[in-house]
Amino acid sequence: MRSRSDVDTELGHLQQRLLVLCAELPPDQVREAFAREAEPLTRDPPAELDAYIQERIHTMLVAAGVIEDESPTG
Repeated sequence: MRSRSDVDTELGHLQQRLLVLCAELPPDQVREAFAREAEPLTRDPPAELDAYIQERIHTMLVAAGVIEDESPTG
Protein backbone atom coordinates (compact mmCIF):
# COMPACT_ATOMS: atom_id res chain seq x y z
CA MET A 1 0.00 0.00 0.00
CA ARG A 2 1.25 3.46 -0.86
CA SER A 3 1.48 6.17 1.76
CA ARG A 4 0.51 9.79 1.16
CA SER A 5 4.22 10.59 1.03
CA ASP A 6 4.78 7.95 -1.67
CA VAL A 7 1.85 9.31 -3.67
CA ASP A 8 3.13 12.87 -3.35
CA THR A 9 6.55 11.75 -4.60
CA GLU A 10 4.97 10.02 -7.60
CA LEU A 11 2.81 13.08 -8.31
CA GLY A 12 5.93 15.24 -8.24
CA HIS A 13 7.57 13.00 -10.82
CA LEU A 14 4.42 13.16 -12.96
CA GLN A 15 4.45 16.95 -12.78
CA GLN A 16 7.99 16.98 -14.13
CA ARG A 17 7.12 14.47 -16.85
CA LEU A 18 4.13 16.59 -17.88
CA LEU A 19 6.43 19.56 -18.44
CA VAL A 20 8.68 17.40 -20.63
CA LEU A 21 5.74 15.95 -22.56
CA CYS A 22 4.34 19.44 -23.21
CA ALA A 23 7.72 20.51 -24.56
CA GLU A 24 8.30 17.42 -26.72
CA LEU A 25 4.88 16.43 -28.09
CA PRO A 26 2.16 18.11 -30.11
CA PRO A 27 -0.64 19.32 -27.81
CA ASP A 28 -3.10 16.70 -29.06
CA GLN A 29 -0.75 13.89 -27.94
CA VAL A 30 0.16 15.17 -24.48
CA ARG A 31 -2.99 14.03 -22.68
CA GLU A 32 -2.76 10.43 -23.91
CA ALA A 33 0.97 10.22 -23.21
CA PHE A 34 0.45 11.64 -19.72
CA ALA A 35 -2.35 9.15 -19.03
CA ARG A 36 0.02 6.30 -19.89
CA GLU A 37 2.66 7.71 -17.55
CA ALA A 38 0.12 8.22 -14.74
CA GLU A 39 -1.40 4.75 -15.06
CA PRO A 40 0.73 3.08 -12.35
CA LEU A 41 -0.58 5.67 -9.89
CA THR A 42 -4.19 5.80 -11.11
CA ARG A 43 -4.76 2.12 -11.90
CA ASP A 44 -5.32 0.94 -8.32
CA PRO A 45 -4.92 3.84 -5.90
CA PRO A 46 -5.45 3.50 -2.16
CA ALA A 47 -9.15 4.21 -1.61
CA GLU A 48 -8.46 6.97 0.89
CA LEU A 49 -6.18 8.77 -1.60
CA ASP A 50 -8.12 8.27 -4.83
CA ALA A 51 -9.92 11.64 -4.81
CA TYR A 52 -6.71 13.40 -3.79
CA ILE A 53 -4.78 11.81 -6.67
CA GLN A 54 -7.49 12.65 -9.20
CA GLU A 55 -7.69 16.28 -8.02
CA ARG A 56 -3.91 16.74 -8.16
CA ILE A 57 -3.72 15.27 -11.67
CA HIS A 58 -6.64 17.43 -12.80
CA THR A 59 -4.92 20.52 -11.40
CA MET A 60 -1.67 19.62 -13.20
CA LEU A 61 -3.41 19.18 -16.53
CA VAL A 62 -5.34 22.44 -16.18
CA ALA A 63 -2.20 24.37 -15.17
CA ALA A 64 -0.34 22.97 -18.18
CA GLY A 65 -3.19 23.97 -20.50
CA VAL A 66 -3.84 20.37 -21.52
CA ILE A 67 -7.48 20.48 -20.41
CA GLU A 68 -9.97 23.18 -19.47
CA ASP A 69 -11.08 23.41 -15.86
CA GLU A 70 -14.65 22.16 -15.87
CA SER A 71 -14.74 21.29 -12.19
CA PRO A 72 -17.51 22.82 -10.06
CA THR A 73 -14.93 24.85 -8.14
CA GLY A 74 -12.84 25.81 -11.20
